Amino acid sequence: MIVDLHTHLVNYKTDFTEPFYSDLARCGISSKEWDYTQQEYLEGTAAADRVVVFGLRGKKTGWQADNENVARFVREHPEKYLFFTSIDPLEEDFMEKLRYDYEQLHCKGVKLGPVYQGLHPLDPKYYEIYAYCEKHGLPILTHMATTFSSGVPLEWARPVYMDTVACDFPGLKIVMAHLGHPWEGECIAAIRHQPNLYADLSALYYRPWQFYNSMRLLQEYGAGNKVLFGSDFPATTTAGSLAGVRGVNQIIKGTGLPEVSMDMVEGILNRNPLEILEIV
Repeated sequence: MIVDLHTHLVNYKTDFTEPFYSDLARCGISSKEWDYTQQEYLEGTAAADRVVVFGLRGKKTGWQADNENVARFVREHPEKYLFFTSIDPLEEDFMEKLRYDYEQLHCKGVKLGPVYQGLHPLDPKYYEIYAYCEKHGLPILTHMATTFSSGVPLEWARPVYMDTVACDFPGLKIVMAHLGHPWEGECIAAIRHQPNLYADLSALYYRPWQFYNSMRLLQEYGAGNKVLFGSDFPATTTAGSLAGVRGVNQIIKGTGLPEVSMDMVEGILNRNPLEILEIV
């Protein structure tokens, strides 16, 4: 079974504000990547058997996804899609929203992003979210990696901070997105270190040299069992990600460099994160 743990469902015209649009243009990212229909989303995730879907709320950097819209989409496609809410701790009523999204919208997990939301991941407001999620068995998927969005210190995306959170909340399942790039080594060391800490490898394969080195490092640490599959749609599709991850060794053809184990690769692609994260 293929489970895509990392996909975004957004409305380009209503789910963003400045500085998102200007950051997108500044980094040379086409607006067409984020301006898609629900039908295009369905087609882009067709290769997966189950899919986790969310928006992202981070007023500081112009992300204002409507959790209600994502939850509505999942209610219309309950056999395949699972709703993760996104909570911005800088919103005054963030805990009320979290309780509502769990009790009324029946979210299965929570999407966070300190480098988008403008708050240090060890801030007491995040700790309120972590405590609630641990109490109610809600896994967290948090963006601990670089981004094109500006205005927040990149330092706040360092994977090592979630190592501390994993210590303080041992019953909380935490997934760090994008294998923590460009701090892949730090991320790998952290997931190997903590039993409740994981990573996904979404949005990595299209930087083939970096991806190859990251996967070799993952293999050398023996931590492939702590990594889960995700695409980061709309950055890429589920099918594109599956093909790209399986093509990890293409960059070294004819070089004599050691290959990434395809057994490890297939283990990641076919692992069931719903069981690992206890999502029911």
